[in-house]
Amino acid sequence: RDQPRSRGLGDVYKRQHFYLAELYNITALTVNALPHYQYVCEQPVSEFTEKALFKRSKILLDSEDFKVALDVLLRLESESKNPQNRLYAQSNLMKVYFQFEDYDAAIRYADTILQNSKTDVYIKSDAYIIIARASVKTNNEIKARAAYSQVQEIATGAMAAEAQYYEAYFIYSDGDFEASNESVQVLIKNFSSHKYFASKGLIVMAKNFHALGDDFQATYILENISQNFADFKEVVDEAQLELERIKLEVAKTNSSLETSIENEN
Repeated sequence: RDQPRSRGLGDVYKRQHFYLAELYNITALTVNALPHYQYVCEQPVSEFTEKALFKRSKILLDSEDFKVALDVLLRLESESKNPQNRLYAQSNLMKVYFQFEDYDAAIRYADTILQNSKTDVYIKSDAYIIIARASVKTNNEIKARAAYSQVQEIATGAMAAEAQYYEAYFIYSDGDFEASNESVQVLIKNFSSHKYFASKGLIVMAKNFHALGDDFQATYILENISQNFADFKEVVDEAQLELERIKLEVAKTNSSLETSIENEN
């Protein structure tokens, strides 16, 4: 008799903790909700477990407690009976592994997501952008090019701007400087509100002009980046380094010309 009563009391406690967590959650008191969801998660599996894992992971992700969230998401992925909850777990595992610089794991989850026929276009965009970024980090340019090409087809906003920037960058890397400039022009025209990638695109344009022998245009663009994009220190620093490099090359060229003329005289 004592055992059934004990199990029943445990179920009551789980139910109480779960509904108390739900009340805190819907009133935006997520800090108060978290320990009650955790209690439910730590008890034997019940009808509340999957829901508690889902809600707990969401609160942890929102508060950027990625280390604890990782364990909760792994459990949600393995125990979930709801395909949408499993996809949610995989999508966020992909992002958390990228955050932890485990790029192989991030790509593995992105590939899993893309193989799922139930994945919607928004999650596909996230998966392709993670593959692209992780591939850039691991110097896998072939995979990065393919992923950014997919991003261009389906993404909008900042992700589309990022993909357009990398199109211009990769074309520059191929040595087709005029085509790269045309790609940068598309970036500026269609995504000017996304100033970070617009400014990075201008650096690519300056490099293209330098490669084409138009150092006046190159230096003009780089000087304007330093003046107009001060919010992006990384970009300004890159522009200044490129400006110094070009000026040094021009000075060396001019010095060589002067020496040559002097020798002729």
